[in-house]
Amino acid sequence: MLSSFLRNSFVICELISYLQSLAMQKVKNWLQTVKSIVKYPSILMNLNRSDSSIYFFFPFYHTGGAERVHLDILNSVKDLKPTCFITDRSVNNDFKEDYIKNSKLIELFRWGKKKSFRKHIAKKIALKINQTPNAVIFGCNSSLFYDVLPLLNKNTKKIDMIHAFIGDNSFEQLSLPLIPLIDYRIILGPRHLSKLKSYYLKNNIDLEYLKKINIIPNQVEVPLNVLEKNFSQNLRILFIARDSPEKRIHLFLKIAQKSEELNLPFEFTMIGDLENYQPHLSKNIKFVSRIRSKSLLNFQYAQAHFIMLTSSYEGFPMVLLEGMALGTIPIITDVGEVSTLINENRNTGFIIENSTDQEIISAFVEKLMFITNHRELLPTISQNVIETIKKFFNKELFKKNYRDLLMPKNNFNND
Repeated sequence: MLSSFLRNSFVICELISYLQSLAMQKVKNWLQTVKSIVKYPSILMNLNRSDSSIYFFFPFYHTGGAERVHLDILNSVKDLKPTCFITDRSVNNDFKEDYIKNSKLIELFRWGKKKSFRKHIAKKIALKINQTPNAVIFGCNSSLFYDVLPLLNKNTKKIDMIHAFIGDNSFEQLSLPLIPLIDYRIILGPRHLSKLKSYYLKNNIDLEYLKKINIIPNQVEVPLNVLEKNFSQNLRILFIARDSPEKRIHLFLKIAQKSEELNLPFEFTMIGDLENYQPHLSKNIKFVSRIRSKSLLNFQYAQAHFIMLTSSYEGFPMVLLEGMALGTIPIITDVGEVSTLINENRNTGFIIENSTDQEIISAFVEKLMFITNHRELLPTISQNVIETIKKFFNKELFKKNYRDLLMPKNNFNND
């Protein structure tokens, strides 16, 4: 009887907690709506004062790999003073000043997110763009971008970008009826192209539209002098992520725990807004809060031997590229475009098949055991990943590709 009472009490407490959380979220949304209404006149004023011919639609300016790529794209045309709409609510201001330096930033608050608001602001934005000669519009991960597309003049150059293939219940599904309106689509590599082809076939999209797709890899800068790593002592593994479900942080924690149980020679460092996981860390994990400074992050990469990601999906993660530029060896699940360049055949890192949680944990641990017994391979792999970055993620080529694409009146080469 007592146990039944306790169970019922627990369920009631959980229900109350859920309802409180729901009520708090509604209050937050209401406050954001009020704030958005107050901000509306200044949003319109900034929109009408915009004198650029290039308009970007990005969801956030907070810390994130996609946000870093978006900033790099803005930087490639900053001399043209592009306008950048931020269509969702960022969780921090880490990149905000950089976005402001590289564009005329217009935050839309709930005008970019709330469905009824979006329809209204989409018309206002489309009116402005349609009045702009040789206008170019570029969007990524923004629902508002797809609201604006059908309202634009035919001669407006329309471009969208997809970081990672997710399929149904994603921006790919949202964009399906609008594909005929899009002039160019940007993806990161050939695996995504293959998946898009299958997705187009599945949804009866004319494969002629595949000709609109262009592959532009991300960029990363390689320092002039990269110190060689010492692989003879304890090996340090970095895990850098935001607290998001697709990062599967619980898998990383299990892998580190198992490594400790087996007394493997690895020290783990977990970096990000992951304070909620601190009570669950094994003794071989050091926790570091989110790092805003690029130089401090580079210091972490330089001190580490490996960078580990356990994600369920990615495009080509920027933390991976940044680490590789400093000789840090990837150990990562087979996601996005990663395994096209990172694999044991190329001697550029270690790929784990994306299967069940337990199989992933076991495969990572097996790979760590292999590494422990084959340290002599590591200096060569470390050098190979640096050369891979230099060859495939060239900063100047990235800038040229995006400038060619975004310059008004220019035609982008599909070859």
